[in-house]
Amino acid sequence: MTTDISATCLTLTSPADILAAVPYLVGFHPADSLIVVGLAQSRAKVAARWNVPMPPGTLAPLTALFQREEVSQVVVVGYGPGEAVTPAVDEATAIAAGAGVEVAEALRAHDGRYWSYVCDSATCCPPEGTPYDPRSSRVAAEATVRGLVALPDRQTLQRTIAPATGPVRLAMRRATADAIHTLRTALTTTSGGAVSAVHPVSDGAVSAEAGAYGVGAGAVSDVADSGPGSAVSGVSGGAVSAVHPVSGGAVSAEAGAYGVGAGAVSDVAVPESASGVPRVSGGAVSASDEFAGVFVAEGLARVRAALARAAAGDRLDDAEAARLGLALAVIRVRDEAWTLMDDSHIGLWKDLTRRLEPAFIPPVASLLAMAGWRAGDSILATIALERALAIDPHYSMANLLMHALQHLLPPAVLDGRMPAPDELDAAMGEPRASWLQPLLALIEHHPEPDALHADDLGPSAFPSDTWPSTGTPDLADEKTT
Repeated sequence: MTTDISATCLTLTSPADILAAVPYLVGFHPADSLIVVGLAQSRAKVAARWNVPMPPGTLAPLTALFQREEVSQVVVVGYGPGEAVTPAVDEATAIAAGAGVEVAEALRAHDGRYWSYVCDSATCCPPEGTPYDPRSSRVAAEATVRGLVALPDRQTLQRTIAPATGPVRLAMRRATADAIHTLRTALTTTSGGAVSAVHPVSDGAVSAEAGAYGVGAGAVSDVADSGPGSAVSGVSGGAVSAVHPVSGGAVSAEAGAYGVGAGAVSDVAVPESASGVPRVSGGAVSASDEFAGVFVAEGLARVRAALARAAAGDRLDDAEAARLGLALAVIRVRDEAWTLMDDSHIGLWKDLTRRLEPAFIPPVASLLAMAGWRAGDSILATIALERALAIDPHYSMANLLMHALQHLLPPAVLDGRMPAPDELDAAMGEPRASWLQPLLALIEHHPEPDALHADDLGPSAFPSDTWPSTGTPDLADEKTT
């Protein structure tokens, strides 16, 4: 993970000191990587990491980064064999020269030796390289004393948000199956036929992710999305068929768990209007839209309750986590969490990214990425987005954030552009049955609680605890060295 050390000063006097400090700048000991550290007034301002080898042109966003951060010097460090590192170092130093930025040092480190690209003296930089040991360095000792952390590798960082296993996974799988069963019962017991009066989400609805990038009515986003998670283009016009129908009818006690039916008591207190979303009732509104209104209102309340619990240091139990996971599959509910985002929410979203069933990971992993990005931990953000996109490559929020990270954009790019909850309500209108379509698609083939077997929880049932890197740069903001 990346640690902000803006209140700390590590003095670097040699290439060996630089190599000892880099792992603490990026949060782990790099391998097969290019690191670019930007300095202003001899203090490290930003550090970014890419995998090597890389396609030509990968480093183009550095020009804007140098200008925005007022970088006057750079230190470039490549880890790996020369054929992979040297082209990347050459591109980085050429971009720096083009931007009028001085290259203070450019190094390659491999197999315990380093070479300098800016020194051609055989006396201090012999052709066979100079031995170094970053772990025994004075700089490493100082960094450790000051509470800085350098994990062994990037895979270790990935494992901090890897899927939970063993009894924790078993408990969450059962809790998720129970939550899905409750929702199915609520849907089917209020059923009388096909879903009626379904309004397509694309007819004017605007999600927070669209609003954050200036996408409103009649506007076109520069990021195409065809996935079911997009409130902009994920649902097309027409009726929804072959999904759990919702219409008038009796309501069971289980349906009451989602607040459906007169006198039903939910485990989440829902006001008459949660974040401006009205409780839909009677009149010309279809029963399916009414159900959606209640579900969304309860989902918004769940989000706010979870954030309050997290602020108090409490952890959601399995049932609460599972029901929140289902609710966040609805774009309007997820966007509530996005618009209320704070750096302190990292713990909640990290916990849920580990505990929820894979199908429900993209929303919480994307929210974790947003929280990490805001906190200056773009390495955590990138890894969280890789986790989300490994499950759903078309998840629109994850793709938008990855687009921002690929272009080395700061979270300040969203300042003044994130809609408030009441603005979302005004843009998206009253809840409609079509809002539940992504959730219904996720639960369509999920087994009932009594269909779960011990074999479902064997080693082969667990996703890998690491996943491929997308090649998106890891960006560590505002470091001081």
